[in-house]
Amino acid sequence: MIIKNINIKNYRNIASAGIEFSDGINVLLGENANGKTNAVEAAYQFAYGKSFRTKNIAETINFNCDHSEISLEFINEKNDRTNKMNIKLGRDKTKKFSYNGIALKKLSEFIGNFRAVLFTPDHLGLVKGSPESRRRFIDTAISQIKPVYLSYISDYERVLIQRNHLLKTIKEKGETQDRMSQFYIWTKKLVRYCAIITRYRGEYIERIKEFAPEFYSGLSSGRENIVFSYISHVNRDKAEFSNYSDFEECENLYDNVFALRNKEELSCGTTLYGAHRDDLRIDINGFAARGIASQGQQRSAVLALKLAEGNISKISHGEYPAFLFDDILSELDRTRQDFILKNLAGRQVIITCCSAELLKDIKTDKIIEVKDGEFICIL
Repeated sequence: MIIKNINIKNYRNIASAGIEFSDGINVLLGENANGKTNAVEAAYQFAYGKSFRTKNIAETINFNCDHSEISLEFINEKNDRTNKMNIKLGRDKTKKFSYNGIALKKLSEFIGNFRAVLFTPDHLGLVKGSPESRRRFIDTAISQIKPVYLSYISDYERVLIQRNHLLKTIKEKGETQDRMSQFYIWTKKLVRYCAIITRYRGEYIERIKEFAPEFYSGLSSGRENIVFSYISHVNRDKAEFSNYSDFEECENLYDNVFALRNKEELSCGTTLYGAHRDDLRIDINGFAARGIASQGQQRSAVLALKLAEGNISKISHGEYPAFLFDDILSELDRTRQDFILKNLAGRQVIITCCSAELLKDIKTDKIIEVKDGEFICIL
């Protein structure tokens, strides 16, 4: 995928801007708080349908305005077709999406048309952060290549809320025949969605394992090895289970997990098991990275995951996604910079940078100066 241009209106500090990109390495150059990350944030909305920085739509709208509008024009390299996407955001929390002039009602219809890999300094917390952050990384990546996955996540969360409400009621008011009948119905629904999500996550992590270790080895100059493992309740109890395409077996395993622990959950008044407890375990040289990884190891692990994400997208759709890297150069030493740029050769990359000094040894195709929300091409 190649972004041709993005037009931004009333988005954060950007009153109005039209930014043209090359199909190689593009740099948004400027001091902090001038609008570089805002442009990257706007571009990524077309890949994921929402901001990676806030859940509050109003925060993305210029404070003097009631709405913002962003438009993206990109080339699908697989068929050499130019496509247009548009998002309108209202201070009243409304969102309107369109693709090639056609209004879309569902987010799942919008996501997947344009794909991008995003790296921000916040992603460095993936290794030592909470399991929730690692689940979010996996779910975000899967949803771009299989948009239907979003509906399964939404359905799972809805069922989980209902089941937790019922468990709380049973704990506070006691068991009745009607409440227990509902409990088993909601448990059956939860088991089904657990199995679906485990299948998608498990298969995706198997793909991660094909690519990320090699990237990590290159980033560490071959001195270290990394292992990724999917941790869910079906392989906690049955360590050898890894055939995630076997939906029936996965569902049966979840049935057993919940059947054995019903009393525990009823006593606690909440759902203790399921896909919302999954994790991605990362081991470096045989030790849990969460406890021992240095800053350099964390950077290498996250970058390996991001490069792997790009490869998986390429395999799934026949073309690389766009790569959006916010402030990556200041986070990496020269060796890692060289490795990343070498492995991004032939792909479109948009990098934000706050210092021209960091660019002196890097071959760039386009440099755009950013100041007070304005974008001026200087190379």
